[in-house]
Amino acid sequence: MSPSDRSPLQAALALAWAVLLIAALLYAAVWLIRQIWVWLLVLTLLAGTLTVLVWWLRVRRDRW
Repeated sequence: MSPSDRSPLQAALALAWAVLLIAALLYAAVWLIRQIWVWLLVLTLLAGTLTVLVWWLRVRRDRW
């Protein structure tokens, strides 16, 4: 079916489905990025805590 064979209603319906698909893909992408950022933040906090703990233990051991 060529675009000229479509009625205005069919064209509007095709546009609505395209917009819905783009909105769903955008929603999925934002959700995925939020999940990744949460894990990256948790890993960064754990690495920072471990670094501070190791530094503190080294400083403490040097005093003895």
